[in-house]
Amino acid sequence: MVSRIQSFSKRRQHGWSPLSGIDWSELRAAYRTFLSNPAAGILHILAAGRRSQWQRWVENRLSQQADHLAYRTISVDLNALVQLPPDTLGGAYARHMLRYGFDPETFMTDEANREWLRQRTAISHDIYHIYTGFDASPIGEFGVAAYTLVQYRDLLNVFVLSFVPLSLTNPLWTVPLLRAVWRGFWMGVKGRAAIAYPPELNWDKPLAIVRQELGLGEFF
Repeated sequence: MVSRIQSFSKRRQHGWSPLSGIDWSELRAAYRTFLSNPAAGILHILAAGRRSQWQRWVENRLSQQADHLAYRTISVDLNALVQLPPDTLGGAYARHMLRYGFDPETFMTDEANREWLRQRTAISHDIYHIYTGFDASPIGEFGVAAYTLVQYRDLLNVFVLSFVPLSLTNPLWTVPLLRAVWRGFWMGVKGRAAIAYPPELNWDKPLAIVRQELGLGEFF
């Protein structure tokens, strides 16, 4: 921990700032649109951070964790995956996507189409729902955001979780929302690096085994 703080201090001394390069107009657009159109808000926040030093630091860190997967992308065929048993990773993922009418490429950008790491992170969001067991309700999304923030330490999930205080004003959400965020946080802390796990090689594996391999078995 001390070495990390010292490293951060040295970067600051040399002009390094995580906020450098953020597109503030895109950040404002993200906040304007997220509540009425979450997908559009996410695309705006991705654009806001795309050229920031923060994002470069995140991608460098994740690429080191997933260096054995370099230049490989995740191919998704929901029609094929839904034929797998529902208790497998691929079967559970396909049913999740089809149930909610989700498109695996919703968060794909031009950069994601060209760059293997951004493609993997764009596709992985809904796969993380399956790893963690959170559904696609707003509370479930906050749980996944907490898990992913600990794993990635990125602007996107800081942005999503910044809506937690507002959401807590709904008395029906208070307890389940806090539980989901707490659970997601500890899954991120105790779990292995999710970006380093290749779902495309494990679609037919029982979900219980996948969770054990990711260090999440104790949560189920």
